[in-house]
Amino acid sequence: MSYTKGEWKIGQRETGADGLFVYGKDSDDIALVYDIDTGEGQEDEGSGNAHLIAAAPDMYEALKYSAELIKVARQYFPKSIKTSDRFTLENTCATIGKALA
Repeated sequence: MSYTKGEWKIGQRETGADGLFVYGKDSDDIALVYDIDTGEGQEDEGSGNAHLIAAAPDMYEALKYSAELIKVARQYFPKSIKTSDRFTLENTCATIGKALA
């Protein structure tokens, strides 16, 4: 599986579409995120969702790095690694797999 690598950014396009665009380094559109009205007195969630999507490549790389660190720690410090660390590694690897599905 492949995805648009690199830094993703948030902006608006002059296409008449309401919402924020998430785009890649070559200005390729990744997603159009619409504002979601969450009710009276609430801020729209569109901006938060756009920021979360834009952070996806960085989060993916951080998860991969974390999984490798946990594996190395297990190898060199087996007595220090507890059951909860195993659970964390499994969750991290499952999340990486979900991102690539």
